Amino acid sequence: MSTLTTEQKQQLEAILERILGDYPINPDLATHVMANFAAEMDYWSGHDRLTIVYTGSREADRQRVHHDLTAIQTREASFHLLIGYNTETDQPRGGDRHAHEFAATSADVTAEYFPAPWRIPELEKAAGPYRNGFMIGLALGRGGRVGMLAHLRDGSTGSAGAAAFAEHAGIKVWRRPA
Repeated sequence: MSTLTTEQKQQLEAILERILGDYPINPDLATHVMANFAAEMDYWSGHDRLTIVYTGSREADRQRVHHDLTAIQTREASFHLLIGYNTETDQPRGGDRHAHEFAATSADVTAEYFPAPWRIPELEKAAGPYRNGFMIGLALGRGGRVGMLAHLRDGSTGSAGAAAFAEHAGIKVWRRPA
């Protein structure tokens, strides 16, 4: 598979933006479509890259998260992160935020963000686990190499549950202390 150049990605984004502008689409929806389109282009242009599903305790240490992601980057040079983090609300704090910071400041690391749908009444107590399962399914469904980095604390249920489910689905999980 050939990799798209930055210029080609920008041209494709401009085409999609022009198409979206031709229709009466809610600006928030158009922004959402553009962000997802950009993430998909990043993913597909580097399809042989490793995808890492990140899960981490809210008490995860920033230096430890950055250290472990740097170790992956040292081995892989380039990889793609799936993070259960909301960039608009800066939630949840802890491991997810630290993984976001790492991706935002690292060359050759791309990221997609999947906030938990807490506002759905039927999911109010399980939105995080559903989101984690979705990220695992998405990573597996796209194919390619997939792993999980999990920063866990004793008694952790959310991140530990995501790690257990990932292992059940056949994903290699690197368990690290929070």
